Order: sequence, then C-alpha cells, then structure tokens
Amino acid sequence: MDRAWTIEETRPDDRKALFEAYLAAARLGKMEAMTNVGLHFLYGDGVRRDPKRSRMWTEKAAALGDDVAAFNLGLAYDNGRGARKNKTLAEAWYRRAANMGFAVAEGNLAYLLFESTESHLQQEAVRIYRKHARQGHPIPAYNVGLAYELGKGVRKNLKRANAYYEMAAKGGYAEAQLALGYNHSNGVGLPTNALCAFGWFRLAAQQGNASASFNLGLMFANGEGVPQSKARAMRHFRDAASQGHAKSARWLRKLEKA
Repeated sequence: MDRAWTIEETRPDDRKALFEAYLAAARLGKMEAMTNVGLHFLYGDGVRRDPKRSRMWTEKAAALGDDVAAFNLGLAYDNGRGARKNKTLAEAWYRRAANMGFAVAEGNLAYLLFESTESHLQQEAVRIYRKHARQGHPIPAYNVGLAYELGKGVRKNLKRANAYYEMAAKGGYAEAQLALGYNHSNGVGLPTNALCAFGWFRLAAQQGNASASFNLGLMFANGEGVPQSKARAMRHFRDAASQGHAKSARWLRKLEKA
C-alpha cells in the first residue's frame, strides 16, 4: 500500500498509475487495496469500467473483513450500481458491515427495513433509528417521529411523533422543522399555534426548504397568524418557486395579477 499512497499524494492526476498501484497491492493480499480496486473498476477511474471485476475485488475484501467493502456491496445491491438490484442481498451486506462496526451501514439498513412491508422489519428499523436519535443524531430522530405519525413499526402516537420532531428540529434538521410548522399550523397532535408554526417554517426556509417558504407565503397571503402582506407573500413564493415549487409559482402568478 505504501506505493499507492505515495502516488496518490504526489501524482493525484495520474489515476491510471494509482489504479495499477492499488491492483499490485491487492494481488499481494492487501485488504484495503482490494476495496479501492473495486471502486476504480466501478467508476472507471484509471481503468475501463468493469462492474463484474469491481464486485469480485470488493467481495474479496469483504471476505477478509473490510467493513467498507461490505458496505459498498450493500450500496451496489441497494441502488443497482454495479450489480442488479436485490434488496435481500443489500440487507445482508448492510447487516454484515454494521456488525463490523460501520455505523453508516446501520443507518442504510434502517432505511431499507423501514421501507419494507413487513412489520417486524419496520420495528427493527425504528429500534435502530431510536438508538441513533439517543446519540444526538437529528435525522434518525425525525425518522422515529415519522414512524409514530404514520404508525409504522410502532403504534401511532402523535404526541411522541412531535416530541421526536422537536428533538430533530432543535438539531437543525429542516424537514423536522417543516413537520413541526405544519403540525402547529394544522393542530396535528398539538394545539393550533400560528406563531409557533411561523417560527418553525422560518427556520426551515432559512435552510432553503422550498415547502417551508411556500407555507410562509401562504401565511402572509392569508394573514394567518401574521399581518397580511402581499409583498412578503410574493417574496416567499418567489423563493420557493425558484427551487421548482409548482404551487408557489401558481400563487406568485395569482398575486402578480391581483
């Protein structure tokens, strides 16, 4: 591996030489080099793209215990990149990588299980999300909230859903801020509170969330919890429309004609 790392540091533009160095190391049984060779073959980086050889080298590395290689195989079967889509094999490789201690694989596994139609797999997904939420990660916290709101993998409980949404929203996750804004605005598991809704929508919009900007536009257009303002409504609709939000574009045209 020394030769490969030296080439990578001193000649980053010479991708062919880098690939050949990794290949030489892989043939000597170097596990990480095998993983890198797999990636080079997958993306055609310094060598002609060859998904079959990519998978062969990646499987060799995974068999030797490389967690990144196991994760990459999970991705390949999950997304159909370098292999035919196969959710069963994707799950198996994600589990293997997670068992090796690769935390990102556990997150991908949870997402895969949550999309399943089998309740016991959905329940397992929620357990994983909850564990990561307790570690302070906002996106898994949002996913637990979504599970409680939908009754997916857990019994439906809007109070708990909003508690997890708030945990994720305070962690800065825009989708959770949007969800809290919507639920405060519409009284979903919470008392209707336009002021709270406005605050959460604004935080999400500041992160570039088009749906949040749209909702702010609606509040100003209709005078819901804020003074009615055509100019402010148009500004928020314009922000959302610039991101491809179709409803905002229609509202913008409507207000321009008014």
